[in-house]
Amino acid sequence: MGTNQARCEQHYEQRYEQWAAPLRGRPGVVQAFNIVNRGIVIVFYVAYALLLGWACVSDPWRLVPLVGVTAVGFVAVSFFRRRFNAPRPYECCAIAPLIARDGAGKSFPSRHTFSAFAIATSWFAVSAPLANVLLASACIVARIRVVGGVHFPRDVAAGAALGIAVGAGAAALALFG
Repeated sequence: MGTNQARCEQHYEQRYEQWAAPLRGRPGVVQAFNIVNRGIVIVFYVAYALLLGWACVSDPWRLVPLVGVTAVGFVAVSFFRRRFNAPRPYECCAIAPLIARDGAGKSFPSRHTFSAFAIATSWFAVSAPLANVLLASACIVARIRVVGGVHFPRDVAAGAALGIAVGAGAAALALFG
């Protein structure tokens, strides 16, 4: 391993421990952190189902971009992750993640973050205030994935950017397409 890579990993390990330290050592807090991690995913499943339900009621043709654009984005992100196969923080750094996860690689970009931002941004087709609440929740997803030790900040930043682009495309096509 090169000197720069070792220094970078050591620097990340130190930063990660600063982020995780307030939670570590408090089992109840770590347990609540993991419950929020799982629960917020359910919030986005429900939000997406409600969005698709709205499309069915208001104009079934809106389902095409809301499902199609999002699905193409999800498949593209999944394909890229598999091909790129970036390691997760706990694989290349000496950290103990707060979120237990089986498996290795496929860290870049974060699919959880991509999905949350794509769904949140798609909601601009219906309600800007609700979309903004969901975007704030998507930021929580991104933060949880990093503090949980299963993604690097670059993973969630890329997932967020791609999710916003896909969600904006889906919302625009649902409204104007």
